Amino acid sequence: MLERAFSDAVVADAATVEQASQALGDDAPDVIVIDPWRAGVEVTDIVGQLREHVDAPIVIFTSDGGARLLSEALKAGVKGYVRKDSPSDDLVRAIEAARAGEFYVDPGLSSTIVLDEADRTLSARQREILQMLADGMQTEAVATKLGLSTETVRTHTKRILAKLEASTRTQAVAIGIRHGLIE
Repeated sequence: MLERAFSDAVVADAATVEQASQALGDDAPDVIVIDPWRAGVEVTDIVGQLREHVDAPIVIFTSDGGARLLSEALKAGVKGYVRKDSPSDDLVRAIEAARAGEFYVDPGLSSTIVLDEADRTLSARQREILQMLADGMQTEAVATKLGLSTETVRTHTKRILAKLEASTRTQAVAIGIRHGLIE
């Protein structure tokens, strides 16, 4: 499926980080797609190990759709999270977003997250912007779509980070998803 979606793709499979490093040699991949359960390790461990060996964005592709694993993956710095029972287009979108340096979370995960009353601090516009960031849009694209200046979107983003006590956009998205503020 990936070779059809990405005509220039070279898809390799490895059971361990060491095998992946050996298979890659000096070639740096555009994106790494992993299933932490298949590797038999915690997501934070495998992401940390991969980061030591390879400088490429990471997408989680797993059968576990729980909010806990999603939260851990986002904190570890992954660029995407897709469940295996999602449409294959979701994995393609996640890989495209990761290649562009953006972020993607499986839209089907919103039903597993409960809204926390204490985190309803974002305005409707801030939620809209946070959702667009979660969908993988860049600041410039958000500004164009909403008819705002990029500086206004950056200001909203800074306020979102402050309200959610997040240090990065990725962390803000994770918090937003975890608390049902966005899908």
